Amino acid sequence: MSQPGKVADGRRGVSDKHDVREGLGEIRDRTLELVSPLSDDALQRQHSPLMSPIIWDLGHIAEFEELWLVRELGKASGESALAEMYDAMRTPRSRRAELNLPDRSSVRERLRRVREAAERALETIDLSGPNPLIRDGYVFELVRGHEAQHQETILQTVLLMTSEPYRPGSRRELSTAAVATLGEMLPIPGGEFEMGAPEGGFAYDNERPRFRAPVAPFEIGRYPVTNGEYLEFIASSGYSNPRLWTETGWEWCTAQHLYAPLYWQPSGAGESPAAAEAAEVARADGLEGWMRRTSLGKEPVRSGDPVIHVCYHEAEAYARFRGARLPTEAEWEKAAAWDPDRGESRPYPWGNEPPAPHLANLGQIGFGVAVAGAYTAGRSAMGCEQLLGDVWEWTSSSFAGYPGFSPYPYPDYSEVFFGDNYRVLRGGSWATQPCVARNTFRNWDYPIRRQIFAGLRLARDV
Repeated sequence: MSQPGKVADGRRGVSDKHDVREGLGEIRDRTLELVSPLSDDALQRQHSPLMSPIIWDLGHIAEFEELWLVRELGKASGESALAEMYDAMRTPRSRRAELNLPDRSSVRERLRRVREAAERALETIDLSGPNPLIRDGYVFELVRGHEAQHQETILQTVLLMTSEPYRPGSRRELSTAAVATLGEMLPIPGGEFEMGAPEGGFAYDNERPRFRAPVAPFEIGRYPVTNGEYLEFIASSGYSNPRLWTETGWEWCTAQHLYAPLYWQPSGAGESPAAAEAAEVARADGLEGWMRRTSLGKEPVRSGDPVIHVCYHEAEAYARFRGARLPTEAEWEKAAAWDPDRGESRPYPWGNEPPAPHLANLGQIGFGVAVAGAYTAGRSAMGCEQLLGDVWEWTSSSFAGYPGFSPYPYPDYSEVFFGDNYRVLRGGSWATQPCVARNTFRNWDYPIRRQIFAGLRLARDV
């Protein structure tokens, strides 16, 4: 398989129309493969108020592609926005279950027609021209990345779904053998480093402009926090100790009766056990007393796997339990990107080579996390492992623009979300496609969100 967007320094951009078509085609094939096992009812139903009906995601993918690859490139219409039904800003998730959404065959036909029109538009343009929307295939990478991100959203919905089992068409077995020495912290020297995406190639507006970011010396975990480590927090009554939580976090914890990561259940318990009883039963039995619901069904909670499905408040409380804290996103990116020997930032922890299965657990290949320490070849120059893939990692940073930020190509992607309401996550998860996984990519969400594939990594002041 070729690597669309591969350039000398690892930045993503395309100048060959064959690579454009192949990149778009691979993502589309994967989208259709992910939803093919689902019944019509599963596609149409809103499984949680947190998520859209999956059929809406598919229709939104088609509309977004038509907006940017047909209307913008082909000037086929004077319209400048998505159809209202598929506009995420005008039709929030709380309203999407009320929509008269099309059926599976209609949406698939819409996806096909839009793709044909997009390919016709592609033939009429010059990817090396002066238009920044077209140069290096920017708009095509925008559309490809957008669909890839919706694949991850669809997989979040699949995990929330209880109406039917999910059986993917293919998956790869991931490493489950414990190989890591847990709890290890690595020193990161202070000083400025190049933060953010460089000019050229594709990056979202919130990744730019690149700037010199000052960072004080600190320590960071070699690995993400694992289930076995997190269980010690549970067993030490971490969920009932207000001293470990901020005031806001404690209010959320008590209001939601939290007692473990989302989808954890004591072995033999029902779907909704009482929080206190469930925690007591599981503490008595240790890790063996817990099961976890995954996309593929229930499985034992494995000690060496990175903990997943914790919100920011849980991550922050766990860090305080360990006498540590969450890293800032500048600290996270320095640990991932900075190469002190070369004096430069790299696009991926391991260097310039695009993601591959031996480097990181990305691309939905195993439908779950791999054990900590499974990807030594993917370590950063600073020695950190599994920075990309497996779990998104909460940082302590609010979502904001970098110095000199300018929205492009539309303000609704980033700018409308800037502020203290959101926390930044870094690194990507097992459900993240390689085409959007890089050291500079910034995800963000509300501190209370648990359905996302998020975990954490510890940091400490020096």
